[in-house]
Amino acid sequence: MINIDTLLEILGNPTRRIILAKLAKVPHAASGLARSLGISRQAVHQQLEILNTNKIIERISDEKRGVKYRIKSTLSVRIDIMPDFYDIKYNISEVDEKATGINLKAIGCEVDYKNIKSPNNKIRFIGEKIKNIEDNIKGLEQKRKILLSNKECFIRELKKIMAKQYEKKLRHEQPDLEKEIFYTMFFNTDRYFKRINIDSLLDDMFFSGMNVIKRDMEKIQIDHLLRDLSKFMDFLREDEDDWFFDI
Repeated sequence: MINIDTLLEILGNPTRRIILAKLAKVPHAASGLARSLGISRQAVHQQLEILNTNKIIERISDEKRGVKYRIKSTLSVRIDIMPDFYDIKYNISEVDEKATGINLKAIGCEVDYKNIKSPNNKIRFIGEKIKNIEDNIKGLEQKRKILLSNKECFIRELKKIMAKQYEKKLRHEQPDLEKEIFYTMFFNTDRYFKRINIDSLLDDMFFSGMNVIKRDMEKIQIDHLLRDLSKFMDFLREDEDDWFFDI
């Protein structure tokens, strides 16, 4: 499974993004991509190999034109970076050719579409449906933007409470780490309100790249800091090896 660092590195290259944009429309051979991009075939092959190795694209055979490439995975990346909130989520899955995907019947358009006889009118019908979907997506994105702003507002209020009520009670040697632990749990409430797994917390606080010994030391430290926080936050509770919000 491709990780987020590799994925962002792949998408950070403009040539690879252009190649993916072209392959989303039509399968291409390396020679055709080289001509349209104005770069050497060797350079195109290097980019295609990276995409192919990470299972984002695949080779397909064309009897007349040889090997072509097409996208084989469904991929989405969502990045939110705000003054009081940070979150990156991604999802990638390979397209299963044998699986039955969504179709006109599932969408509820099969009857109307079949009643249209002219190819031109069918294209108009499809274009109108796609335009309606794009308008709905824009509406959802606007609602999401408002919800994120609301979430950030509440997080700012959390920080004010922390500053006014709890700042003096935090460990003097590592007050920022305790606050970071606390805010991390509110950044992703779905993950932490039911049960707070310290290993997950370490990953979300970017301790995952450490060696085993260093990570275990950080795990012990975070467990102690959670105990400190729970002493003056009665909604933060421990249940055997897990922590949870009693809210």
